[in-house]
Amino acid sequence: MNPYRYRVTLRAIHPRDDIRPLFDQLGLTPERAWRAGEPRRTPKGTPLDGQYRESYAYTNLTSGSRNWSDEDLQDYLRGVQQRLAMHRETLQTFFVRGGRCGLVIGLSGESNFGFELDPSLSAGLADLKLTLGFDINPGPD
Repeated sequence: MNPYRYRVTLRAIHPRDDIRPLFDQLGLTPERAWRAGEPRRTPKGTPLDGQYRESYAYTNLTSGSRNWSDEDLQDYLRGVQQRLAMHRETLQTFFVRGGRCGLVIGLSGESNFGFELDPSLSAGLADLKLTLGFDINPGPD
């Protein structure tokens, strides 16, 4: 198999509700967050024109980039799914109230690579109402 690297981020979006309480319940600290209607700002806090249309928050679950040979992506995602499973009701309630929460997987590799996700992992993430997103970046990190 050709080598690849990955990062995993938890991201949540809601049309109106503050997302910070969701992250509190999950025991996570958002790296960046805002609420619908707040004035827009750059990551450094510089004001921008307009207001945010949706509430948004994210946090990186991996510290930096991980190499597939250190831990297979599917194994890592299975661990995330198992840790979040204890918050099943919280995640499902967030979904029912109009929110979207998911894992965004950033992938990079210097040559072609591929992988499969086991149906039981996909089913477990779907049960938690978590989406899967992929950001694919060819070349080094």
